[in-house]
Amino acid sequence: MNLYNTPFSVFGAYIGITAPTEDKDVPYLSIKSLHSQSKSQMESMTLMPFDTINQRPLSFHYNAFYNHIKMISSTSTLSIAFDGESRLVIEGSGSGLQLDTKPLFNFEYNYLLGNKSKPYCIVNSFKNHTKYLVYTTSGQIKLHQELHYDVTGRASKSQNISLITVLPDEDGRFTCIIEDMPTHGIIPSETTSSYQEAKERTRKAFDSFWGKCPPVSDQYKKTLQDAAYVLWSSTAHSNGHLGQYTLYASNKDFPASFSWDHAFNALGLVHIDQDLAWKQMTAILDHQDEWGQVPDFVGDTSIEWSFSKPPVQGLFFRKMMSYMDFTGEQKEYIVERVEKQILYYLKYKDSNQDGIPEYHHGNDSGHDNSSVFHELVPVDSPDLTAFLIEAMVIIIQLSRELGEGEKARFWEEKLDFSLNKFISYFLVDGLPVARKTMTGDVINSEAILPYISIILGNKLPKETVKSICELLLSSKYLTKWGIASEAIDSPAYIDDAYWRGPIWAPSTLLIVEALEECGYIPEAMSICERFCEMVKTHGFAENFNALTGEGLRDKSFTWTASTFVHLATKLYVYEHQ
Repeated sequence: MNLYNTPFSVFGAYIGITAPTEDKDVPYLSIKSLHSQSKSQMESMTLMPFDTINQRPLSFHYNAFYNHIKMISSTSTLSIAFDGESRLVIEGSGSGLQLDTKPLFNFEYNYLLGNKSKPYCIVNSFKNHTKYLVYTTSGQIKLHQELHYDVTGRASKSQNISLITVLPDEDGRFTCIIEDMPTHGIIPSETTSSYQEAKERTRKAFDSFWGKCPPVSDQYKKTLQDAAYVLWSSTAHSNGHLGQYTLYASNKDFPASFSWDHAFNALGLVHIDQDLAWKQMTAILDHQDEWGQVPDFVGDTSIEWSFSKPPVQGLFFRKMMSYMDFTGEQKEYIVERVEKQILYYLKYKDSNQDGIPEYHHGNDSGHDNSSVFHELVPVDSPDLTAFLIEAMVIIIQLSRELGEGEKARFWEEKLDFSLNKFISYFLVDGLPVARKTMTGDVINSEAILPYISIILGNKLPKETVKSICELLLSSKYLTKWGIASEAIDSPAYIDDAYWRGPIWAPSTLLIVEALEECGYIPEAMSICERFCEMVKTHGFAENFNALTGEGLRDKSFTWTASTFVHLATKLYVYEHQ
């Protein structure tokens, strides 16, 4: 693996190891904390081979695999593996190890504890809400600090230095343990695994997960294994606000579960582990507030309410039902949460009470900086109403199954009203448009966002279905690699401008399945293949250059991996019919 693109981690862990460059000859590797939502402060410490005689770091290169890392210098080797979810085992030979914990604040320093013969260290990485226990089972540790302690108690940033050096025994070997501490203090364990034992246990754990993946075409099997690793290694154990194992958006730059990412991840996981798939939906929905809002994101240490991503949950529960059977209790949960979410939008996101809920900010749409929002005003976007209509569909279906006929009839009336309102308000010359909430004026934009409403499929007039599908499949949007988020001949198009050009996994998945429903099956499968080829060639990036396919931004994004699993599976089934 290239640790610059894909962090080394394991299922359940809040520790990730990354490299500072794409080159495998690097000055250090970084231990990052997944307890922090600040990407700029995720780094807890760096680690490097250290010449304890001449007191200097050693240059090295690394080889990284799913279950271990080797750091190789001219005189030493460091071998790293996870011993369970919270503990790293580092075995060294030939020289020592140095950890630079890089204190950020003037009160952020580390403690040497224990006794002289067997000291251990607690690393107080306050900047990312983490503490680590560092100790040796062979060898010795020393702590060197240069502290500029502020006696006034200010919380300003500091220039403090804190270095932990691991010294080998007389035989030139050591074993160092780095452990992610829970909220209370812990002491060194007497039952740690050896590096070989830890490496083998991790191999078996990943092989078990990877072995449950669905069949895909031969050319995608290696990519599927890589996708499985991204999903498996980006899952955090229950802690703080997280009540279950939760798949993060990325363990590289986005250590949280976001309130539409989680639905795409659930759909990918439904092919691998249906219990884990269900947990991805509840990880967010369990935090729905009393008014029905779903938070923007949830991590173990924080919940963000400033935005709320598009209400895709009802639609994705329906998609999941094609692959798994929900229990009666799960159906009741879906009805309760999705109904509450719809009512929230109808009451609190329809400020002029015209029957059309609005996005107050681009971030609420998921298409953060789409050209639809270029005037920075609240927007009536047709995709939002479409998502709510699709949510009503599952409420009606499950209410009938649960014997709640009156509730089903209530939502049938709401659905008819919303669909008629959609057609009369949003369709202009047969195509959906976004409008300014306050004036109703049509917004001049060639963003893909309004056309996401094709998810309504055959609920739309036939002429509209034909017009949207033909436009999306035209050279304005469709490239060699897939569907761009802004028309490629638009003045607003930029190769790397987030939602103003690049190809994204979520819009790809939504459009592929809408095209299928509308009868454009070969065309949908062609887009599946383009996306799978792009991921195979350029990895699991957050988004992709629409013209070259190059991966952009975060290179280890889970909804890209989940979408690949789902679309590669779909393509395999289509090819083997």
